[in-house]
Amino acid sequence: MATNKLRALLVETSLDDTQRTLAKLEQSGYEVEHRRVDNASAMQAALTEDEWDVVLCSYEPSGFCGLAALELMQSQGVDLPFLFLSHDLHEETIIHTMQSGANDYIFKGSLNRLAPSIAHNLREARIRHEHRQAQIALQENQARLQAFITNLPGMAYQILLKHDGDICFPYISDGSKALLDLNPQDLEKNPHLFMNMLHPDDRGSYEQSMRTSANNLTFWNWEGRIVILPEGEIKWINLRCSPRKTLHGEIQWEGIMSNISQSKQAEIEIKHSQEQLRELSSHVQLVREQERLNIAREVHDDLGSTLTAIKLNIAWLGGRLNRETPELIAKIKDVENLVDKCTTAANDISHSLRPSTLDCFGITTAMEIEVNEFEQRTGISCVFNHPDEDITLDPDIAIALFRILQETLTNIMKHAHARKVKIDLYNQATCVEMIVSDNGCGFTESDRIKPRSFGLRGIKERVAYFGGNVHIKGTPGSGTTIKACIPHHPEPLTTGNFFLSQPQQKLL
Repeated sequence: MATNKLRALLVETSLDDTQRTLAKLEQSGYEVEHRRVDNASAMQAALTEDEWDVVLCSYEPSGFCGLAALELMQSQGVDLPFLFLSHDLHEETIIHTMQSGANDYIFKGSLNRLAPSIAHNLREARIRHEHRQAQIALQENQARLQAFITNLPGMAYQILLKHDGDICFPYISDGSKALLDLNPQDLEKNPHLFMNMLHPDDRGSYEQSMRTSANNLTFWNWEGRIVILPEGEIKWINLRCSPRKTLHGEIQWEGIMSNISQSKQAEIEIKHSQEQLRELSSHVQLVREQERLNIAREVHDDLGSTLTAIKLNIAWLGGRLNRETPELIAKIKDVENLVDKCTTAANDISHSLRPSTLDCFGITTAMEIEVNEFEQRTGISCVFNHPDEDITLDPDIAIALFRILQETLTNIMKHAHARKVKIDLYNQATCVEMIVSDNGCGFTESDRIKPRSFGLRGIKERVAYFGGNVHIKGTPGSGTTIKACIPHHPEPLTTGNFFLSQPQQKLL
């Protein structure tokens, strides 16, 4: 028979009864480690010094071995199976001892029930111990969770969406007071207090995002404004929670709600600064183009007319020189050649500053000439597709589109190693669209976001100023495509601050 170790504390005055009890336990398969005590001090020492599985106490009403022993164990806070062993079976005594906390009452004259009772009570004790440990762990987890929730920079909550479409808050943390200026109990009793706080302009996005999360059981992440009454103070909040279906088929979310007003303010200020920088950059571009136009006009008109006058005067002098002075005639020819070179250089400078063809013949012809000159200069094959009729554009849009083409062709020449370039120009109903593609080496995403990629950045800024958009697609080894679209009637950039536009509302 397999043996089980048993540590038994015997509260017994009779050595004979002790031997009979131990013999019965060994006969039942127990390997007993025991200690016998017969007074309070000895029992208290035994409970303090050693660990026991069971207490077997002889019931002797007149001595320590009885309810006094049970009360001593209970006073020590020890939870062990406590079994009374007695030579007498009095119903009132049995009832009294069991009501006092004993686990069993066994007749010493027949110890057949002893081993089964010990086994049963050991199981019960183990269950009680495991239950206590689970309770302790639960309390620790609850305390840890409560500490975590208390220190959250926001509010933890549960939202329940009922079958009738109504909502309630099964749980609200104390953070609701700081975030919403509402007590958790008030919000749990009346969930519409929260709904009434939603900014009218943001209520629609809130409800739509809730429906999407509920229908698809996807993570709910919403940003919007709430209005704190009665002062009308505005807060930006971020609601983040995960949905699940309850046993009743309703949708319940658990998550956190936090105040993002400061980060939202910073985000809008950054956006405001970026828009101001774009406006400044675009203004610089416009001023630069105007300056180029002025310089080109001065070079063409003033310098050109001066060079023409010089050439006429030189021709007049040459006609009056004596044919017998060939050295002077040769020098006159040299000066005429220098004037011609200077005139050509002035025309080239004037054209590079501001292509006269753009003002005289329009965007289509100017781009066609630019593409042809690029092809002759680089040897790269170019195809230019454009409408049969010229496109009438605002002068600022026309020069911006022309500069984008120049910048794109320059990038192709410097970096693409392309053999073919295709340019498509479209006059759409609402915008003018240009697509430039090459069969060069392409580029990676990291190349596009390099801090010194001024060419692509300049293209984006030119287009953004007019409210257009740019799509740049590059694949390593497969070339690059740049698509720019500029509205015919662009709206100017606005740099108004959303918060500052509502002076009656205070942002928290």
